[in-house]
Amino acid sequence: MTQLFETRPPETVNPHAFRAAMADLPAAVSIVTTMAADGTPRGATVSAVSSLSMTPPLVLVCLDAASETLAAMAPGRGFVIHITADGQQQTVLAFAQKGPEKFEQVAWRLSTSGQPRLPGAALALDCMVSDLLPGGDHTIVVGRVVEIDHDQDRQPIVYHRRQMLASPAR
Repeated sequence: MTQLFETRPPETVNPHAFRAAMADLPAAVSIVTTMAADGTPRGATVSAVSSLSMTPPLVLVCLDAASETLAAMAPGRGFVIHITADGQQQTVLAFAQKGPEKFEQVAWRLSTSGQPRLPGAALALDCMVSDLLPGGDHTIVVGRVVEIDHDQDRQPIVYHRRQMLASPAR
């Protein structure tokens, strides 16, 4: 078999150059919420969310390994991915901060599965954790989607070049 690529040790990539390059990758601005075992709501703003499988319906979200939100997740536990909508920029900023007071700054309710749910999102995916996988300084959370709330009239927020932008109207 012909080897297509030369095998060599990976070069070290400058972390600042990598961060700048990834800032050019447009991503939906999402908020992940869950309920800790002690009943305390947890949540974080994230940009690394992706669909994974149609059958079964799976998504993945990447959370910082030191995240309090991640610490509340375990296989079989629930969480909600909110694809934020134009007008939720202040909520996005609140959930980008550390600490539990972010839930005091926004309206929320419990989803049908008992997870913190933020109103006004363009899309909310109620999920159950099916797997937690290591991913460098993050953990990849694989979730099985159990409920979808999709408001097609809301315009999602996109993060690009370190700015939150409303996506173009449909």
